[in-house]
Amino acid sequence: MSNATPDADNVSFAQVKDDEHSLPEAAVGDDIQLPSRRWSFGRGTAAHFDDHVAKSVPGYHDGHALVEELSDFFVADDGRVIEVGCSTGALTSRLAHRHEAMNAEFLGVDVVDDMVKVARDRCSDQANVHIEIVDARRVDYTDACLIVMYYTLQFIPLWQRGALLERIQREMRRGGALVLFEKTRLPNGTLQDMCNQVYDAYKLARCFSAEEVLGKTRSLRGVLEPLTSAENMALLRRAGFGEPHVLYRQLAFEGILAVKPVIEAAAG
Repeated sequence: MSNATPDADNVSFAQVKDDEHSLPEAAVGDDIQLPSRRWSFGRGTAAHFDDHVAKSVPGYHDGHALVEELSDFFVADDGRVIEVGCSTGALTSRLAHRHEAMNAEFLGVDVVDDMVKVARDRCSDQANVHIEIVDARRVDYTDACLIVMYYTLQFIPLWQRGALLERIQREMRRGGALVLFEKTRLPNGTLQDMCNQVYDAYKLARCFSAEEVLGKTRSLRGVLEPLTSAENMALLRRAGFGEPHVLYRQLAFEGILAVKPVIEAAAG
């Protein structure tokens, strides 16, 4: 009887899947372990999230700085600034600090207990900041002058995004802004393949192992569902944001500024 290991041609897909399901929890880098191999913002992720996301998303901190600069045009006395999906509260805290002399309310919302705890600790000495655990679909956006969704919409089910953007646009102040950062799909397979390979190289260069890069990619299946840039722009226009503008792009990561028209469009 031969004890030789079967060659690759004789290994079935079913065997490969059985081996995959027998693997221990997935490692995705920065001491984040996923017992179910499916990405989660809970289960201890919050403690390592800031370092992990800064290494994983090209220009992550540059995007924060850009949002801060843009906020000068929209934050107003007695206005409300809302970050939807505030995670550890880093950006909410920076915005509140920048405008601490103004009589504005800064609200960070998230659905993950661990993230909310970290955000509350971070903002504990900022009287103008409130952190709440609430779903984006349950938030009151009334009188908001600036709303930020920083890599948040991509985690909301596709069929709920249009209605959420429409409600945000309807409830916020006229002349107010939505700043939306999203990972996007490229418009064709060739460009997508190029971008994926460059992005993998980007992560490997930041000390993620090949196993961690693959583990993260697998963990996001069915969790993060990006649209193309054109599809995001179409959703924003359909929600009533007029002429949204792409103001940041690096690889597949994109920032959009969408302003609610000051004058309501005439019915026609």
